[in-house]
Amino acid sequence: MVTFYSHIVNFILALQPQISKPQMNHMLTFMHGIILTDGRINVPQIRRSTSENRDLSCMTRFLNESLWCPNRVTRRRLQFVMNHIQKSRSETGDTRPIVFFIVDDTQCKKDCTTKRMEGLDNHYYHSDGKTIWSHCVVTAHVVSENNSFAWDFRSYFQKLYCQKEGISFKSKNDLTIELINSYPVSDDDQVYVLVDSWYTSKKLIETCYQKGFHPIGGLRTNRKIYPAGVGIKISDLASTYIESTDLRPVTVNVILIKFIRMKAI
Repeated sequence: MVTFYSHIVNFILALQPQISKPQMNHMLTFMHGIILTDGRINVPQIRRSTSENRDLSCMTRFLNESLWCPNRVTRRRLQFVMNHIQKSRSETGDTRPIVFFIVDDTQCKKDCTTKRMEGLDNHYYHSDGKTIWSHCVVTAHVVSENNSFAWDFRSYFQKLYCQKEGISFKSKNDLTIELINSYPVSDDDQVYVLVDSWYTSKKLIETCYQKGFHPIGGLRTNRKIYPAGVGIKISDLASTYIESTDLRPVTVNVILIKFIRMKAI
């Protein structure tokens, strides 16, 4: 198992998370177990999948009692990603590479019997078109040159759950802005932030501009914009001022999009 997933072991060692050898063994066991376990994943299943001989309580104590800082591990992982992007830039000779910072949310569906698990709630799942019992996670992904990295994530909790647990409520838009702010500003990068239409807001756009990033996201037709300082709905702008000749197709990685020439405004 360790030989087959040696690249994962090497990655963890490269991060230098500053944890003890027993803690490192536990961390690798959990990572391997998550990969090897089919179906429902829990600590007993991970233990069985990895053929661990140690007592189950040893693994649960690592999660509940062991003194190690997950934030430190995260910081080292993010720094590893940035170093890799910078290294790729120097190898290709590109002085200002394009970086795509992609934000989206996903649902981790759970069985309805898992009522005691923390953070579970009924969330709308766009793929199924209905509400499901799940964890909701807002994630960020970084794509640069030929590299693709998972950046970070934030758990989304609904207002009633936050009130019950005594924690501050943060909308998905707030969590998206946190993720954007977590990406360091660099004069050497051209960063484009890609979001779905329900994330596109004044606050998000201003956050991107303050960091020197370029936001790309859909806008609902009932949104109001202010070209030349004059307020107008997007639907009215499209029907009144934009002609078919103002649009031209652009093919990017076999994705057909429409590019609006702003001179029409």
